[in-house]
Amino acid sequence: ILQQISNFIPSTTLDSIYHDLMNKNQWVWRTNFWRYYLIDNLQPYRESDRNSWYGNQQTELDASLTGHWKQLFDSVFALAGPNFILQRYALNGQTQGQEQEFHTDITESLPGDHVSYLMYLNTEWDKSWGGATEFYKNGAIEKIYPEPGKLVIFNAQSQHRGAGPTIPNALRLTIVLHGQLI
Repeated sequence: ILQQISNFIPSTTLDSIYHDLMNKNQWVWRTNFWRYYLIDNLQPYRESDRNSWYGNQQTELDASLTGHWKQLFDSVFALAGPNFILQRYALNGQTQGQEQEFHTDITESLPGDHVSYLMYLNTEWDKSWGGATEFYKNGAIEKIYPEPGKLVIFNAQSQHRGAGPTIPNALRLTIVLHGQLI
């Protein structure tokens, strides 16, 4: 883990984002989690094709991101700096029993420095509800528990997974922006 920033997302922005996620019907079921799509007009992402990276589709990205979503992305871009190019984003939801497999956000063999900016989007969360992001390194697991508005920055080529909540009727909400530092 490179850095953790508590309250990265201001509470008013977080409230607006949470309201969107709970009240708009844009969730799609994936294998072990839910995916929410903010932007429909982007070319399909292919890791090995830089032209498909979302940062290279800036016109489409700018046209689709408005209000609190634009504020969120712009805050990450400002923190990441001018040498960051967005490869893709993923907005996920998990309920009890929806356990992700360990994975990398960017294939380990892809050259360059790749960074993930993971944000927790729940307006409230108790550590006893589980839902940790688990990082696997050298045979050990490090757990980072959700906190409303928290940002976790890590190497996008490191093994990690999102654990589902341990209680019923809880939805663990995260967004992650993956990119390369050039």
